[in-house]
Amino acid sequence: MTSKTIALRILDSIFVSATISLLLIVAGVPIDGLLALVDMSLREFQAFALFVIFSSLLLIHAIATSDSAP
Repeated sequence: MTSKTIALRILDSIFVSATISLLLIVAGVPIDGLLALVDMSLREFQAFALFVIFSSLLLIHAIATSDSAP
């Protein structure tokens, strides 16, 4: 397994977990315990989740299209 494959698997798991958490929040699952744990408001948590999703997508794209690693 190459380093490129390992990095893509890690970033893919981060992307999937952040997307699932954001979708659960949008669906209306109560997350009061999680918000108290991270000390954020709901709007801040949604913005952070969107940031994580888009940044991991950009990193996945950058790694997948790079020619430096096999």
